[in-house]
Parts: sequence; C-alpha cells; structure tokens
Amino acid sequence: MKHIPRVALVWILLAVAASLGLHALHLPLWMWTVVVFVAGWRWMVHLGRFPYPNKTVKTLAVIAATSAVVLSFGQSFSLESASAFLVAAAILKVLEMRNRRDGQIVIFLCYFLLAVGFLFDQGIMAAVTGIVVVWLITTALIALQQNHGGSIAQRKTASTLSLRILLVSLPFMLIIYLVFPRLGPLWSVGLQSDQARTGLSDSMSPGDIANLSQSDELAFRVSFKDDEVPAREERYFRGVILDHYDGRSWKPSARVSTEWAPESWQPPAGAQGVLEYEIIQEPTDQKWLFALRGVAAVEKGTGMTSDDRLVNRRPVYQRKRYSVVSWPSVRVDHRGLSQRSLSNYTRLPAERNPRTVAWARQFRQQFTSDAEYMNGLWNHFRQQPFFYTLKPPVLGEHDIDEFLFDSRRGFCAHYSGAMTFAARAVGIPARVVAGYQGGEWHDDEKYLSVRQYDAHAWIEVWIKDRGWLRIDPTAAVSPERIELGLEAAMQEEGSFLDEQLFSAHKLKGINWINQLRLQIDSLNYYWQRWVLSYDNQRQSQLLSSVLGIKSYEKLLYGIAALFAVVFLGGALIIWWGQRPKSSSGFMKAWQKLQKRAQRLGLEAHVGETPGQYLQRVEQTFPATILLARELNKKLVHYFYIAEARNKQAERELIKMTGRLRRTLRKSH
Repeated sequence: MKHIPRVALVWILLAVAASLGLHALHLPLWMWTVVVFVAGWRWMVHLGRFPYPNKTVKTLAVIAATSAVVLSFGQSFSLESASAFLVAAAILKVLEMRNRRDGQIVIFLCYFLLAVGFLFDQGIMAAVTGIVVVWLITTALIALQQNHGGSIAQRKTASTLSLRILLVSLPFMLIIYLVFPRLGPLWSVGLQSDQARTGLSDSMSPGDIANLSQSDELAFRVSFKDDEVPAREERYFRGVILDHYDGRSWKPSARVSTEWAPESWQPPAGAQGVLEYEIIQEPTDQKWLFALRGVAAVEKGTGMTSDDRLVNRRPVYQRKRYSVVSWPSVRVDHRGLSQRSLSNYTRLPAERNPRTVAWARQFRQQFTSDAEYMNGLWNHFRQQPFFYTLKPPVLGEHDIDEFLFDSRRGFCAHYSGAMTFAARAVGIPARVVAGYQGGEWHDDEKYLSVRQYDAHAWIEVWIKDRGWLRIDPTAAVSPERIELGLEAAMQEEGSFLDEQLFSAHKLKGINWINQLRLQIDSLNYYWQRWVLSYDNQRQSQLLSSVLGIKSYEKLLYGIAALFAVVFLGGALIIWWGQRPKSSSGFMKAWQKLQKRAQRLGLEAHVGETPGQYLQRVEQTFPATILLARELNKKLVHYFYIAEARNKQAERELIKMTGRLRRTLRKSH
C-alpha cells in the first residue's frame, strides 16, 4: 500500500483542525486536548519515533472517547452530542491513518464535519470560514495523490490547483443555487439543540427580564413594506401571553385556538393603518413568533391564536424568515369574553399579597369605571417615588406587597406583574404580555434590529365595549425606556450591559466602533435576507419576475442544456490546450527522412541525437557520406548558434534534408 506523503500529512492535519472551527463553541474542552494529542502522536509516527497504536490501544481509545462523550452530555442524545461523537471518531481515525486509503477516509470525514458545523452557525463569517476550510481539505486531497518528496513546489502545486478548482466551480455553484429547484438546507430541519438560548421563556418571575436585558444578542430583524415604520413608542412586538399567577411567577394558563394560514383572519380590504412587514427571527426553541398586535397569519405554517399572537407549527430551532400583516388599531374581543375567559383573567392565588388586595379595593372606590381605575393606577406609578432599575432587591413570599409598599424599585416585570395583580384584585380581566419593545432603526438599509436588551413586559386589560387595551406601567415610571430605549433609561444608573465589558453596543459613543458595528450588522442582515432565506417561494419570485420562467420543467431542460454547452466548451478548451503542437517545416522534412530510412532497414533509436543518427546513415549508405556530414554541420550551426537561426537557414536545412532523402532512395 502507498504511504501518505509528508506534504499530504501536513495538509490533512491542517484540514482536520480547520474543519473543527465551526464546532468550537459546543465541543467540550477535553476534546481539544485529544485533538492536540492525536495530531502530535501521528506526526511522531511519521517521523518514526512513535509506533502505530495496536488493537488494544485503539479499542481502549474508542471506549474512552465514547464514555467521555456520553458523560459530557448527560447521557442525552442531542445535536451537540451526536456531532461530538462524530468529531471523536474522525480524530481517532487520524491516529490509525497508515496509507492513502485511510487518508482519503479522513479527508471525506473532514468534508462531513464541515457540513455538520453549519447546523450550529450559518452567519457570513461561518460561510467565509467554510470556504477557507474547503480549500484546505481539497488541497489535502490533491496532495494525497502526489508523489513522495514533500518539496515546497509540491505544496504550492496542491494549494494552487485547489484554489483554481474552487474558482472554476464558483459559477456552477451560483447557477445551481439560484435556479435549481430548492431543497431545504440541512439546518432548516427541526433539529433540537442543547445549546442554551438567550431569549424570552414561557414564564416570568421578578428579575427575569432584567437578567435578559444584560445581553446584546440579536432577537430578530424587521423590514416594513413601503417604509411605513411605526413610531418607537408603538413598537410592541408581542410574543407570549402570561395569564396564570401562582404566587411567584406568571405563566401561560392553557392552550388557545389557532387559525392557520391561509384560513386565518385578515384585516378588511381598505382598512386604515394596516402594516405589512417581514421578520427574520433568531432561534428560540419556542413556537411563538413575534409580531405587532392585530396580527394576521399570511404564510403557510404560521397561525393566529385567539389571544392575538402569531405562532409557528413547530418550535423555532433555527433562524426563521416570515411575513406578517398587522392592524394595530383593531379592537380585540370588544364584543365580550366568555365566562371561562373572565374567570381565567381575574383569578388570583389565595392568601397572597394581602396588602395589595386591600389597597386595590380601597383605591377602586375613588373611580366610577374600570378605565378610570386603570388610568389611576398608571398615574399612581408615575406620581409616587417608584424607581426603574436593572438591579432590584430580592423579594420575599409576598413579592408584590413588598414591591409596591416597601422597595418600590424594579424592572418592567415588577411593574407589569403588580399592575395586573391590582387589576385582577378588583375583578378587571388583565394579563401580562412579554415580548420586545423599541429596537434600533437602520435608516440607510431600512430595517429594524431588535436585541435581547429590548425585551419587555407590559399588560393588557379588558374594558367593556373597547376590548383588550395595552397599558405599560414602565412608561409611567421611566418614559425614557419607551421613547429612547434601555440605554438612555439606565444612563444614570450605569447598569446598561455592565456584565459585557467589550460589547460594541455598550461602546456606541466611540464613533468608529459604532460605525463598524452598524456595517457588520447590515452585512449580516443582507446575508440572512438574501442567502439564508432563499427558499422555494423566493426562488419562484426571482425566476418569474427576472427571468420570466414559470415552469420548472422548462427550467430543468434549460439547466441541462446550459451544463452540456459549458462542459462541452470546457472539454474543447482542454483538448485545444493539450493538442499536439504542429511540427515546423524542418521537423516534417526530418520525419520524412526517418521514414524513408526505416523502410530501407535503418531504425531511429530513442534518445539518439541528430548527429548520431546521420553518422549511422552514412555508415549504412556510403553514397550519402558527403551530404550527411554537410547536413550535420548545418544542424549544429543552426541549433547552437543563435545568430544563425532564421527563416533562410531553416529553408536550407529543409532542402538539404530532402536531398538526403532522395539520395537514400537512389542509393537503394
């Protein structure tokens, strides 16, 4: 069996290390120790200092690696554990790699490892990394087929050829990507990951959203049709309804009915204030999709719930792009609530927060209607010494009592929870809504980016004949949070992203950092919008609007014809470049001379010089002595004296060679 050349071994080890780049964030630390150990051992084997591992060592290594993977991931099967097992198998294969066949297996494993890495990250930097890694792996594959020696020229030849192959394949890749019938990428499959998601959960306790607001991770991006962007104080993107209070946290109470697109409710034709927009949402591992109130489901697989939310049929394990229609001014449930809904939205746990219950009932007596009472609560928060903070004190068993009457310091979760409790205490249907508020508008690219620190909670109360109304107690305590954003609201306290020392969002005051941040954000937005979200629907729109193609059958015939023309043209170019070069006039005359001598019994020897050949000619045919010697002198003069090489000298050689050929025929 052929051994692996030194150059190929170097490239293979580099390819293995590079193919693990996209796995860096989810592999356990011990795995990297194994990578370094295996690479070092395999190199020492190549140098002849270490032996190949025997069967016992390999068996123990497999058992140890498998056990380590199982223990590292808590005996649970997930995307991370499966990929870690694949990585371990590839690394151990490197350890026993002996010949070129083993090298090919490792190289193909590298391609597969790279593909699996895109399940975790599909950003533009991951794409650039992937291109570099493909080049390294392809270089290793080419180097594996080269001869031994390991010279610098071989290394350059393999890397250059690999680069040329990738450049040539680029047009084909673009054609296939743009026009070939779309199959969902592997990362669009609902693969569940154990990776912790930074985002809203399906419950809310005091301090939860405050902790979330210490993250600058992206939640979603929004682009509005016709640039009809709602004012900042109207950007309330609803995610989850929390209507059950157990005395400590708010949670969803029960399942709600859902109308799935295209049967979902739609705003009436000609309705004023209808917004059409598109959202690219990051993974949440939840079914809810973020949208403004008055939502209508317009895409297959999305639905509108009876409590005015947008949901997906499956949990959003990967980034999702979807279109939405909202009518924010619509009155929701203004005709009334069922007895079951009334009971659900006014229910409170017994013997919890007694001071709040007593105060709310007494406070209600000052007002003649539920709407006036809710307005009075809002003014109470605005006029009394309440403080908005990301560092609220820890509360005890009766948390709302302690918040309203003792600490008076809290975040949006405290205020929304307390106001909902106070509304229910006097029989007003109320619920907490968790989602995101505000966002950063990018005026040049016309899109809104919403991040985790924009997470927010507010309340909705049901008022007879008016339906569900939004009330945000945070706006009473800290209007800067709603009008300007969290950073402005926390400027005096200095707690905005204080756990992230090097966040670019925290360093917006430095102009060049802020500009770089905006440019990178825009680049990622376009990558997600035009590359990662390019599906069947958007491909059909491109083909019909740009190319005028509406039939996939005709498209496939066109693609087949195009590829046939391209490959035929490529084959002709290669043939033309490798075709035998046309012989000069002298070479044609010389070949005729050799053919004549061959028929007369004189064979030309391989590697024989013209002088040696002519010497044998004059020995075999004495009548040609003078002419053969003269021709030899002319040849030496022509080939070894540059000044003598011209068209006239070549014509004389042709004539003399012809005379010698005719002399051979006569002498015979």
